[in-house]
Amino acid sequence: MKITPKLLSIPPYLSTSWSSISSIQLRSKNERSLLVITLNDGAQVEIPSMSQSDIDEIFQAHANFHDTATDLPLLRNSLSFTLPLKNSEEGAILDPLNATMQHNPEQADLPPIPPNVLEKIGTIIKSFGLENTPFLDLAVPNCNCIYCQLSRALHPQEEVIEEADLKFRDWEVKQIEEKLYHVVNPIDKNEYYDVFLGDPIGCTCGSKTCEHICAVLNH
Repeated sequence: MKITPKLLSIPPYLSTSWSSISSIQLRSKNERSLLVITLNDGAQVEIPSMSQSDIDEIFQAHANFHDTATDLPLLRNSLSFTLPLKNSEEGAILDPLNATMQHNPEQADLPPIPPNVLEKIGTIIKSFGLENTPFLDLAVPNCNCIYCQLSRALHPQEEVIEEADLKFRDWEVKQIEEKLYHVVNPIDKNEYYDVFLGDPIGCTCGSKTCEHICAVLNH
């Protein structure tokens, strides 16, 4: 399990941002306690067999996220820019954005701007035909400042996928001796097998034609 100010990850059940989570509650099912996480789209994820300390940590992290999201003076100040107009012989010319609207590394760890707020700002900018002007260059990677969040909303970037990432990995393979390999389920580390590519070929699962041997041969 991984909990950060932005992310909740509980493999293999769920990995999502706090902003995508609507509510968290504890339910009883068949005399067992289930942590139920409801997402913004209404989907519910049931997570069984969690310790009380983990449950408490998740509830606290969720509360901390919403406390921060509802009290963001920095966010409010950064969004209080204006779109001034100038008069010229050609008519009203719109200034791009206030000079303060630029990449700010000090805001790199800000929580996400609520989607409805981003949408409203984007609508205003697009209504003036400014979405393709250079004042909103491409966002800085891994930065969550106001400028970069707005830039990503206006200019969604296609994720570059390496060829190696396109190969779905069912098993993690590690060579431990000559012709001997350790094969582990990446989701459940307690499931593992040893594959021998000598004579004869074999696997501790008992089969000579199993997917574990195939994973080693394709490694």
